[in-house]
Amino acid sequence: MEALARLGDEGIQRHARTNPVLAEVLEQTLREIEALLNASHRAYRLRALLTRDGEYLIRMEVAYQSREERDRLWDQAAAALERVRAGRDVHVLCGIYRLKPEG
Repeated sequence: MEALARLGDEGIQRHARTNPVLAEVLEQTLREIEALLNASHRAYRLRALLTRDGEYLIRMEVAYQSREERDRLWDQAAAALERVRAGRDVHVLCGIYRLKPEG
């Protein structure tokens, strides 16, 4: 669970420890999305979070250059998530946001 350990917040990691299907879906999806973002050569931040409402969220913050690039990255990430979770009773949201400069 290397990707989930690096990218998941405490809440989602706690849920994943008691739900092996969730853990597997998150681990594999995070690896695929991380590879996708690395290949984009854009600055990014990737996290897996448990929201205040108790939902599971993969949050991508990317320094994308256009709406088209944002939409393409989201489409590819969402397709990876759906491919990994196919046939499994796990619901994970996936969102993309513009990476804000540090400082």
